[in-house]
Amino acid sequence: MAQLSIPDIIDLGDISTPLALNYQADGSLFGPRKTYTAATTIATVTDALRWNWAGFPDITEVRATATISIDTIGDEGQTITVYINDPIQGNISLGTYTISASDTTIDLTAANLAAELALNSYGYVITNVNNVITIEAPEGLGALINGISPNCVITDVYFISTELDEVIITQNNLNLITQ
Repeated sequence: MAQLSIPDIIDLGDISTPLALNYQADGSLFGPRKTYTAATTIATVTDALRWNWAGFPDITEVRATATISIDTIGDEGQTITVYINDPIQGNISLGTYTISASDTTIDLTAANLAAELALNSYGYVITNVNNVITIEAPEGLGALINGISPNCVITDVYFISTELDEVIITQNNLNLITQ
């Protein structure tokens, strides 16, 4: 059975109060009923629920959002990492994307980055329209995340070429391409 909503419970209480009074009145033919408080209790609880509901109705949580705008394609091999300072888990990485040769427009770059960010395990919801990526906070964070914006770190990749097929060893862990 599905759980009743608060307005349904209030309606049920409004219907139950006169029924409880009728039950008490029907029993008076054979003597008074043992409990006189049933109808009063139902009416009191129903009114308390009604007043609380009027003062504090259910409101759908507004989840905080942040946006990232991709304004340039970037260079092949560049890595974009998106971090967010989560109020509960601290500074977390939502995902990393490396720009490839197939990123021919800013919209494709944004879509590919959004696809990587959508794989996050922290509950952040990622959507994108054209070149704008929207990051929606997980349910339950509400206003805790207001004022926190994502931090995008773009890491350049350096290509070093040699005239021969010799590998150059570097100290910076750079991606190497030999020709």
